[in-house]
Amino acid sequence: MQQPCPHCDQPDISLLRLVLMGEILRADETRLVLLADIMQACGLLALSAKPEEPAATRVRQKKGTLHVLRR
Repeated sequence: MQQPCPHCDQPDISLLRLVLMGEILRADETRLVLLADIMQACGLLALSAKPEEPAATRVRQKKGTLHVLRR
């Protein structure tokens, strides 16, 4: 029986996930952009063309009186 070769064998997927999470947690903005570009090129990340803006709702404030606190 052949001994496993750490350089030739496929790495464990859970190990790859841990490495990726560690890199994301340590990354600065430049590295995160590069990582997102690589993931998008590989088809692992689908970026939307335009970020969705939340619909703004108008909130009407109640009219009231201002009470001044005195000592």
